[in-house]
Amino acid sequence: MVENCDILIVGAGTAGSYLGWILAKKGFSVVIIEKDKREEVGKRLDVIHFETDRIEKAGIPPFHVGEPDCIEIRNHSIVVTPDFTKEIKIQALQTIVRLTPFLNRMYDILESVRAKLEFSCKFKNLIYKDNNLIGLKAEKNGLSIEYHAKLIVDASGKVAVIRTSLPQDYGIETFELGPNDVMYVLLQYIKWKNAEEPHPATDTGYNWWLLWFGPSYDPDGAILGVGQPGSFENARLSREDFLKRANLPPYEIIKKEQGSTPYRRPPYSLVGDRFLCIGDAAALTYPFSGHGVTATWMLCMIASDVIEKRLRAGKDLSRDILWDINVKYFRDQGAKFAGLFTQLSGVLNFNEKEWNYFLKKGLIYQTGEGNDIPEPNKEYEEDMSLGDMLKFLFNIIGGLIRRKLSFKHMKRLLQANSLAGKIKKHYENYPENLKKFGNWVEKADFLWAQKKLAVKKLSSVKIEYL
Repeated sequence: MVENCDILIVGAGTAGSYLGWILAKKGFSVVIIEKDKREEVGKRLDVIHFETDRIEKAGIPPFHVGEPDCIEIRNHSIVVTPDFTKEIKIQALQTIVRLTPFLNRMYDILESVRAKLEFSCKFKNLIYKDNNLIGLKAEKNGLSIEYHAKLIVDASGKVAVIRTSLPQDYGIETFELGPNDVMYVLLQYIKWKNAEEPHPATDTGYNWWLLWFGPSYDPDGAILGVGQPGSFENARLSREDFLKRANLPPYEIIKKEQGSTPYRRPPYSLVGDRFLCIGDAAALTYPFSGHGVTATWMLCMIASDVIEKRLRAGKDLSRDILWDINVKYFRDQGAKFAGLFTQLSGVLNFNEKEWNYFLKKGLIYQTGEGNDIPEPNKEYEEDMSLGDMLKFLFNIIGGLIRRKLSFKHMKRLLQANSLAGKIKKHYENYPENLKKFGNWVEKADFLWAQKKLAVKKLSSVKIEYL
């Protein structure tokens, strides 16, 4: 059996369903295959966060609190210093979503625009003609199906089953994610035994441990989450270190979840002949939080515009025809993410005393009027005025003189910031001409090789951040 379509997407998660929707709305025939059963997609995680402003920008139909897929829409979060003496209020526009109901809503929307969804349909192998990708073989209910398409999209998550199956010379990096390329996340859905007693509010973050309390579907509960690279054991030991010191009121654990999210740079190219990778398959996440859903939606908007223009012009979706997706993405959001990811190698070296100082002095979160903190820059950049810069430098010098900060770690931060600026600028100069891509990659490799290992020492574990 052979089925033809314009766009074939592998993976019906948040990335694949969104791209399929916006392309189907444009009138293209879209098929999405998904290895899991319809009722099981998204079951690995229950509650997730979306940036509210990005939902509107992506054109996603509005969420309404009380509907099955929306728990809460909030404007603020709290960050607590490692010594537990100060809470810092920050603006963070977030919509708290239950993943499976949201995906089911997206599936109904997809079908309303005549996109075809095939669940329990597992990828087997790719099909080539004259060394060009033209389709794939899949299996559903024991039957073999061939799908031929003008474009195949890998939205299969961090396993990246299509990207990692491509030939080495296809123009796409085929790396697989190793233990140090992901953040291992442990989630405990808890219920406070005495909900009237003081307890951490949702959303409350403890950055020193990369741990947080998030909203849950239970008003008397919360999600206790923690993430660390290297292993689930690192995440568990980080949580254990926190619990020894946090003096939390009693609670019971209702259920547990675990998963991982990419923690490395994306491939240098997201496109090949008749191929595009998005979402976790492209290791595309926001560096400081690990969220990737809305960031991928921004990429999908770029991709859909390029794909539409090329298909309507009757073009074969070859690598050079799709190249503009790379240029538009990496010169903007991709460049900012690359810079932020590099900056982390300086920030994560700070010890607990230094984290206390940075948070209390407003050096990590820019302080606004009173104790409130203005909404973070929506475009993932920090824009400091001259006055803010002078205040920042004054506090840094004061911290060094008073030995609240170490010269060693400040030197590492300055080196990381300098390298981050170079990497960001390099991505902003992503080559429009495919012939110049090889030289661009050589310089990118040279710059990334200068990114240094960061190390955090907790009471029971030493964690390395590559």
